[in-house]
Amino acid sequence: MKDLNKLKKLIDKVSEISKRFEEVAKVSGNNFNVFNVINVTTDEVRLHSKFLAELLNPNGSHGQEDIFLRLFVDQFKIDIDTATTKVEIENYIGTKTETTGGYLDIYAEDAKGKSFIIENKIYAKDQENQLLRYYNYMPNNLLYLTLLGNEPHKNSYGTLKVNQDFMLLSYKEDIISWLTACRKEAVELPLLREGITHYINLIKNLTGQSTNSKMNKEITKYIASSADNLKQATLIEQNLVEAKILIQWNFWYSLETKLVDKNLILLERKKLTKDNIIGYYTKTRNRDYYYGFWIKIYEKENITIYFGIEIAEEIYYGFTIENNGKGGVSSLDDFKIYKEIVLQLDPSYKNNQWWLGSKFPEENLNFSTFNSDAIFNLADPNNLEQTTTRIANDIEKDIEAFKLKLENI
Repeated sequence: MKDLNKLKKLIDKVSEISKRFEEVAKVSGNNFNVFNVINVTTDEVRLHSKFLAELLNPNGSHGQEDIFLRLFVDQFKIDIDTATTKVEIENYIGTKTETTGGYLDIYAEDAKGKSFIIENKIYAKDQENQLLRYYNYMPNNLLYLTLLGNEPHKNSYGTLKVNQDFMLLSYKEDIISWLTACRKEAVELPLLREGITHYINLIKNLTGQSTNSKMNKEITKYIASSADNLKQATLIEQNLVEAKILIQWNFWYSLETKLVDKNLILLERKKLTKDNIIGYYTKTRNRDYYYGFWIKIYEKENITIYFGIEIAEEIYYGFTIENNGKGGVSSLDDFKIYKEIVLQLDPSYKNNQWWLGSKFPEENLNFSTFNSDAIFNLADPNNLEQTTTRIANDIEKDIEAFKLKLENI
């Protein structure tokens, strides 16, 4: 009981510090972030690739020539003539085959043909043989960038060797480190400096880091101020992963109950298990992703349409189609009519190779960064019930509307 009281004292003190800085942030405008306001925080092409490429481009609107590019290539030991380098996004390298072609997220090449490629992943799935195709196009300086520095799926790189044939980079450490160096160079250019600051804060939010360095220092100082504080903080750290596993498990269990109550039949494919969730938080390589619930809603000849609820970093859900049991065909023109039906249901649905349309729920449920009020509120049983009820109702509504529109085809 004595240790529990000490633990509670530490939690109360950290909470008091946090709330004090939250109040300061409210009145000072520190919570404002332009990227959050315009709702492009996870858009790989329109925000992340474009922003990075613009800074890397010696002819970019920043007007600083190759200074940011030099910082980048020096940090990652890339041999390239920065003064003559051209930077492009969505660079087309030919018709996609098993081993060649596709689009490079960011491609930089100098006048002598030296280059580097950045494959930029925020939440998108790895495509089959994707890194292998890019490596075959240019086998030098292939960079695989993710929020946390995760490895790609094995089917993306085949026989290539991690950190030998391609390098793993993370936004959390590598890109923030580079951006911080860029900001120092822009210290006397307020618009550019603040633009970089907004982007750094966005990346910290997406990767589960606090943007308030003064608050972090005060909490750190308090924890390190006594042996008891340090001991209690260590106990919290030791049990935090188990708490995250429990919160996510409760979410899936609550959602499953509500979907079953609506007479939606959940399939066995990509089945959710407790081991999935444990692996999600404990594996450092080949981390578990893309598990959840699946519902078959339409079948005709060689076509099957499913509704899926999955997790990557965030929870998302939507409609996907298979042709003769093969997925990855949802963006083909052959299935345009189904794509259009989904988009008519809700403009929030976004089409890509794997989804006729997928969207995020109203709440930002990022179980990876685990740093939003929407996630924290799931610890409250009432909030958990309200959240899963809203999601289940939205799913039921869209499935029924989709089926109704299919009847008129």
